Amino acid sequence: MQNAIAVISDIHSNFEALTAVLDDAREQAIQQIVCLGDIVGYASSVQSCMRAVRELGCPVLLGNHDEAACLPAPPPDFNDTATAGVVFAAARLSESDRAWIAALPRTLAIEGVVFTHGSLASSFGWPYIITPEDARRHFANQPSHLAFCGHTHKPMLWWQESPGGQVTQRTGKDIMPLPQGGKVLVNVGAVGQPRDGDTRACYVIYRPEQATVEFRRVEYDIKRTKRKIIRADLPRFTAQRLSLGR
Repeated sequence: MQNAIAVISDIHSNFEALTAVLDDAREQAIQQIVCLGDIVGYASSVQSCMRAVRELGCPVLLGNHDEAACLPAPPPDFNDTATAGVVFAAARLSESDRAWIAALPRTLAIEGVVFTHGSLASSFGWPYIITPEDARRHFANQPSHLAFCGHTHKPMLWWQESPGGQVTQRTGKDIMPLPQGGKVLVNVGAVGQPRDGDTRACYVIYRPEQATVEFRRVEYDIKRTKRKIIRADLPRFTAQRLSLGR
């Protein structure tokens, strides 16, 4: 893996954010993209986001909202806002979309780097990595030095210097050198619904030769996305939170 790679996650049917991120990646001369899942859910541009991601022809992983939108009923652990989003998405996925989602892997390894949507702590359910203990459980199952994830919508860098040892966490921001040795996990944040207090879309550029990750923040037309959510009669909180970054 010599070339820089853009890692995107948690698009959540926000076409304006996705378009802005893909435009930014092209401006950075990025030719390789990996998508960590959750293409759908929450917002209203289901078909546009599905079409855009599928047309990229890049590696794509399964996210929990993608999976939920293809189930007979939403998972019982989804809150009302999440449930409304996956019900909305389920009604708009084509049979081709459903078959494509069903074939998506939960994890992927490219030249020794692991990509996943959520924690590797369990192959069942979708555990989050929020605390150092969560990260420790993940690292126990991470086979490589470096991995990338999404799921929490919060950009972060986690590092465990030795097996079972202390876990260090740093908020993902700007260009960060990757720790050498041990195990490193990079949470790439969210394209379509950031929850770290910054309303801009977030994704990561990984540069193997420099051993760095760059957390890119991209402005997009939030007002347009919010209007589309409200017109679709989705929960108003789905629109409001985009202006809060929460």
